[in-house]
Amino acid sequence: MKRTGEPLVTVTIPMYNNERFIKQTIESILAQTFADFELLIYDDNSTDASYDIAMSFRDPRMHVFKNERNLGPEGNWNRAIQCVRGKYVKLVCGDDILYPECLAKQVRVFENKSQAGISLVCSQRTIINPEGKPLIKKINLVERGRHKAADIIRKLIRMGTNILGEPVCGLYPARLLPYTRGYSAQVPYTIDLEFWMQLLRLGDLFMIDEPLCAFRISDESWSSRIGDMRYHHFLAFMEQTASEKTFEVTDLDMFIGKINCAVHSMTSTVGFKLFAGAAQEEN
Repeated sequence: MKRTGEPLVTVTIPMYNNERFIKQTIESILAQTFADFELLIYDDNSTDASYDIAMSFRDPRMHVFKNERNLGPEGNWNRAIQCVRGKYVKLVCGDDILYPECLAKQVRVFENKSQAGISLVCSQRTIINPEGKPLIKKINLVERGRHKAADIIRKLIRMGTNILGEPVCGLYPARLLPYTRGYSAQVPYTIDLEFWMQLLRLGDLFMIDEPLCAFRISDESWSSRIGDMRYHHFLAFMEQTASEKTFEVTDLDMFIGKINCAVHSMTSTVGFKLFAGAAQEEN
C-alpha cells in the first residue's frame, strides 16, 4: 500500500560521464508500467553533457543533483541512497536499462504478505552492447523463487562469480539501509555484490526468473576499466565473505570457488578485450 505523500519506490542513479547512454536509461525508468516512484539522479561533477541531458527531462517525479566535486563511485553511490523517500530502493547505473515491467514485478513480490522476511528481490538480466543489442539474452544462474541467504552465498562462492546480478537487478526495502554500512569500494569490482551480502545478512533472496533489466557492457563501463584486476578483487571478496560464520562457507566451497573464479576471470577479461577491440574498429 502506498504511504501518504511518499512514493512506493525510489529509483536512484549515481551518474558520471554517461552522456552517451543516460537519456536511454532515464527514458526506460520513466516508461515503467508501475508509476508510483521518484527518480533521483546524482551527477558526480561530470565533465561531459550528462547533467544537461538529465536536466532536459520534465517529469515531476525526477530530481537532479550535481556534486560540487567528484566523490568517486563509493561516495556518489552512498549519496544516492541517503535521502530516499520510497519504501523500496533500486540503484541504476547511468548506462543500464529497465524493461517496462521491472518495478511492477519486483514490488509485487515484496507486497505479497506470504513473502515476509525477504531482504532482496533480484531478476535475471540481459547483457547488451553500447548500441543496446543483446549479447546474452538471459543470465540464469539462480533458480526462480525464494532462497535462504546461506544457501545462495555458498553457491555464489562455489561458482566464483556474481550470480545475483548488478545493482540494476535488485530492489530492496529502504528500512534496511540503517542496518548496512552502505556501498564500499574497498574491493572495487565487488562494490555491488558486497552490498548484496549486507542485505542478505538481514533476510532471504527472491529471484524472478525473467530478464527485467539490461546490463550494458562498453569500453566506458567501470567493469571493463577494472580489467585484469577482476580475479584478485573477486578472490578478496570471497575470502572476506567466507570469514563470516553466518554464511557457513566450507573449505571445499572455497577450493571449488577459486578454480571457477580463475576461469570466469580469464574468460571475462578476454571477452572485454575482444569487445573493446571490435568497438574501436567500428569507430
